[in-house]
Amino acid sequence: MISLSTYAQVGINTQLPLKPLHIDGGKDNVKGVNPTAEHAKNDEVIDQQGNVGLGVFTSTTKLDINGKLRVVDGQEAANKLLRADSQGVYYWEAIPYATLTVLGTFEKEVVNALNTEALLYSNGLFTLTKGKWIVNAVVTLSMPSDTNLWLHAYLSSIKTAKQSTGFTFLGPSGSKTAYAARLILSTDDVFGLVSGSSIIDVTAPQATIYLLIEDKGSWKFTPNYWENYFYAIPVL
Repeated sequence: MISLSTYAQVGINTQLPLKPLHIDGGKDNVKGVNPTAEHAKNDEVIDQQGNVGLGVFTSTTKLDINGKLRVVDGQEAANKLLRADSQGVYYWEAIPYATLTVLGTFEKEVVNALNTEALLYSNGLFTLTKGKWIVNAVVTLSMPSDTNLWLHAYLSSIKTAKQSTGFTFLGPSGSKTAYAARLILSTDDVFGLVSGSSIIDVTAPQATIYLLIEDKGSWKFTPNYWENYFYAIPVL
């Protein structure tokens, strides 16, 4: 039922429209009686200022909702935050305190340097979701006792070379970011550590990231050594 009053107020399913446009979705407003707050729960109104009220009769903002709101953009998921960009467009985003630390895994195979000056896959990897992360790593290398070596490790989106598809480095060195150590071993030493932290921004919905070690000198990496770790912490 549509009702038109002398003030050009339009009522749909109600004979007593309270605003220029008033829709009674539940058709439960009592004829000839001002509807109550309970009746408002299934009503929609638009006032003279163009304010829209859903579940309320008086809206003080452009959109006033009394009830649950659902926003679907394809990125919605549990524990995400509804945020706005510089243009006021809203979107869902994962937030650090709702995102768990991601632990990398090392496959069991031992890696031996061949001194090719290329990069070797350490067998360490993890998959990160979109957002900024601090990535921490330590690799324990066994090597000859007379070693004097400057050695690097890198994050990469492929296993065979440096590449950063799906993520970017946020540190001052940009794409040259690396973990490193000066390994100077005495006659009594047989182990060295390459360690460090880096900050990355995963720009893809998710990215699998591999830990590579510079194939330089003579060393062996055993993934199950106690000191090894590879993990990422979410940050704002």
